[in-house]
Amino acid sequence: MSKYFKIVRNNWKKSVLGSVAVVYGSNYGYEKYQTKQLMRALCEEAAKYGEIPVPPTLKPRNVKVILNPAANRRKAKANYEKYCAPLLHLAGYSVDVIMTESEGEARSLAAKLKDTDIIVVAGGDGTLSETVTGLMRTYGSVSAPVGVLPLGRTNSVALALLGRGVAGGDARDMAAAAMAVVRGQTKHIDAVRVDIVEEAEGESPHKPVYGLSGIKWGAYRDTLSRQDQYWYFGVLRGYAAVLFNSLGSHRQPVMAHVTYTHACDGCNLCYQTRSDLQEVQSRRWFQYLVPSFTKKTPEAPKKNYKQVVNPRCGKVSELDLTSLDIHVTCPCVCGNSQGLQVSLGPASLGWWEWVEEGWRRVSGDSASITPLADAQQLEIKPMLDNSAQNNEEKWLSIDNEEYEVKPIKVTLVPKSVQVFFNDPVHTTYTLLEKALLGCC
Repeated sequence: MSKYFKIVRNNWKKSVLGSVAVVYGSNYGYEKYQTKQLMRALCEEAAKYGEIPVPPTLKPRNVKVILNPAANRRKAKANYEKYCAPLLHLAGYSVDVIMTESEGEARSLAAKLKDTDIIVVAGGDGTLSETVTGLMRTYGSVSAPVGVLPLGRTNSVALALLGRGVAGGDARDMAAAAMAVVRGQTKHIDAVRVDIVEEAEGESPHKPVYGLSGIKWGAYRDTLSRQDQYWYFGVLRGYAAVLFNSLGSHRQPVMAHVTYTHACDGCNLCYQTRSDLQEVQSRRWFQYLVPSFTKKTPEAPKKNYKQVVNPRCGKVSELDLTSLDIHVTCPCVCGNSQGLQVSLGPASLGWWEWVEEGWRRVSGDSASITPLADAQQLEIKPMLDNSAQNNEEKWLSIDNEEYEVKPIKVTLVPKSVQVFFNDPVHTTYTLLEKALLGCC
């Protein structure tokens, strides 16, 4: 034994390197083993759905998958085929995959979707926003339920629906999202509509953009959008972007004049104009004797909004905002049922505080922002300072897709999109534990 320790001491560099390699290899192998056991359990569950007898006159449910193969550094297609497609096929669905070939193509593809039972978006927040935008512009609504597969780099909507830390690339999250579609449990969530208020002279009118995540505008958004320029830093490119953009004009706050209408959960004033607050027509007695194969009806309101009084409903307020960050977050992501949440970051930060906050965001921690107001509708008019000279373009993000900064009107569209979500009873951790216990 003493001879062994003597060899390790005399070759400590090789020993440390070998130990690190063994630990890394063990963790990698164990993670692959966990994923394999989970996929086996999920495949067995999906096959049970596929074995359910279907009347001969009823066609298999048709699923249209809009896949962005360029998402998450071109890993989306391989991840979909490995972790999502097998579960959909085993469940007995008729699956048609439509792949996008350019940015913004998901909008035109969604506008052509007809006679489909389920729409599945395989990508990130941007692909989901484009799909919903194409459907809303063409049909005025999203008639089919939407499944969200977290195959992009940013998946904030999928995080809210799946209830786990979705970072894009975790096989368990992808499989869980596919199983949410198979299990068929849905709910209606709010969307946001963004219109440009003031068109430039000679510019053609812009069509509205729809999203499910929200709007981000500010210095940190600009900094993190440049991280791909530092690709040579590998996994550290986000940290490098924050460090190299920590000086000069990159830390300038943004300024805007905001006019907003206070959010309302539902009252006697907005009852007539909001279909999500009105009673759902009940089924006739004889309809309960006939099996239904149609889509689920919207959730019935839990209370009579005709008798609810809200003195703040429709009240308008105005604010002048100066901040490093201005966020407008949809209820699905922020978990706030009161409407669009307007939040602000700090007005200014020192150099080290700036870097520290940026690195926290890169690592996945929540941003240091403060909720300011809940709005049903708001107008944002940017106030550009002298630093915006020389025709320098400014950008904001709608569901993590870049758009030029202009005066915009943001409107909440309540309960407009039906989505699949994970029941807390069917978590990936529970299934993983069952799979591991069954093989031990």
